Amino acid sequence: MAVLTPLQLRILHLRVVGGHTAEQVAKKLDMSPTAVRITQHRALQRLRDQLGADADTT
Repeated sequence: MAVLTPLQLRILHLRVVGGHTAEQVAKKLDMSPTAVRITQHRALQRLRDQLGADADTT
């Protein structure tokens, strides 16, 4: 999780843990729903990349 930006962490927390929609998160963070979805996608991709890199080193 250390590879994520504070905004990415906040969005993932609100979306995944909190169960909020992209529209709800967008309103809360003063962003567009599209920006929320893109930021979430990039955060998840960054986590996948990091997990893949960790798997290669073991």
